[in-house]
Amino acid sequence: MIDLTKEQIDCALLRVEDGLRKYLSLQDSLENVDVSKDQDFQKRFNHFYRIRRNRNWQSQFYKLLQEKKKKGVAFAYALKTINRNTGRLEASFASKLVATIHPDKPVIDKFVLDNADLKLPYSSANDREAKILSVYNLLQKRIEDFLITENGAYLVRRFREKYPKEKITNMKMADLVLWQAR
Repeated sequence: MIDLTKEQIDCALLRVEDGLRKYLSLQDSLENVDVSKDQDFQKRFNHFYRIRRNRNWQSQFYKLLQEKKKKGVAFAYALKTINRNTGRLEASFASKLVATIHPDKPVIDKFVLDNADLKLPYSSANDREAKILSVYNLLQKRIEDFLITENGAYLVRRFREKYPKEKITNMKMADLVLWQAR
């Protein structure tokens, strides 16, 4: 359950602008560049999403993003493909790839998970992949459930008041606020 107060929402909204600008710039560039080759896009994406992986890992990641940006991609597929290509189950980065293509999908992030009262399974957990999928689905449900509450509606209304020209999904509004509500 997500339990943000109106005061927490207002406080987080004061810190959203820089992240929002970077996010919108990335989204604007997504369709216009080959993300598997565009170094500027990759540098900005890496900075925004704090990707600190080696060149080979990044090459595989951006290749997948480029391949799927027009067709779409499910979280389970992104998670499995990144694992197959890099040897790592990267829940957070798989969710960031999916949310870049599908802005109505959540991002797995430490602060977002904390606010949703969720945790990723330990790296040694049995059935870790299935548990990650469960956490992702629960995160999406909890954010969707929050958005239909009084405080969720307040978040959307205040976000639109503060950024009236920005066209982003309610999910992304919630994501940005949850990310800043620390």
